[in-house]
Amino acid sequence: MYVFIFTTVVVGFAACGVVLLLFRLWGRKAPKYVVPFVAALAMFGYMIWDEYSWFERYNARLPETITVIQTFTDENPFAPWTLISAPVNRFTAIDRDKMVINPGNPDAKRVTTLLLKKGAETLALTHLVDCATGKRGYVTADSTLDDNGFPTDMKEWFDMPADDPLRAAVCT
Repeated sequence: MYVFIFTTVVVGFAACGVVLLLFRLWGRKAPKYVVPFVAALAMFGYMIWDEYSWFERYNARLPETITVIQTFTDENPFAPWTLISAPVNRFTAIDRDKMVINPGNPDAKRVTTLLLKKGAETLALTHLVDCATGKRGYVTADSTLDDNGFPTDMKEWFDMPADDPLRAAVCT
């Protein structure tokens, strides 16, 4: 967050410097309203660029083993341009290297999902996905694990619809 604020201020100062330099090269004095207007416009433009390009920049830095399975957008009435085209500000991904198939039941797979949101900590959740029944459950610290690292007593199962992104990514 501090880096974003610092960068935004630097962009504002840099834009003002360029405009003042251009006025000096032209041999004219800049009107008093130009400097704050240019600073505000540059900072506003940078904030919008950062918001809309965050997902692409973050996704490009992910290792190849991590696959994005779902993206989410949020519309904000205080940023009316998001009502036209909302930026991606969070996504769900899985780490294919950490996906484990149960040797006793090949339809049961343990997978770690990563929940990433701009400006927030990354959450990692471990799921047990049963591809045969289309159900998933959370592997928690209270789960009793067998020798292969799979839960022996899943307390709660959740049905996954056929078009569930987690189901599609793990079971195909």
